[in-house]
Amino acid sequence: MAKNDQEKIMAEVLREMGTYILEGGEFPSMSGDADQVRAIKRATLASRRLYECLCSSASTLDSVATMMEEKSRAADEFKKTIGRDWVL
Repeated sequence: MAKNDQEKIMAEVLREMGTYILEGGEFPSMSGDADQVRAIKRATLASRRLYECLCSSASTLDSVATMMEEKSRAADEFKKTIGRDWVL
């Protein structure tokens, strides 16, 4: 697959995941390499949980810190698996 095609696919994936992070709803469907799908899903869900935590008036500094650590670990896995930084 040409690099330009890969960039287009990744842009679409990030757009879909960004929408899910901000709006919730049903998780977008994905297909492909199982490790890549797992890394994308983990990073997306960790980002969503952090977003929800930041939006909640009931959140504490400890809960935010926990969600940030979870998101950081998921972003590291994404980078290792996909070869790109998790920008969301």
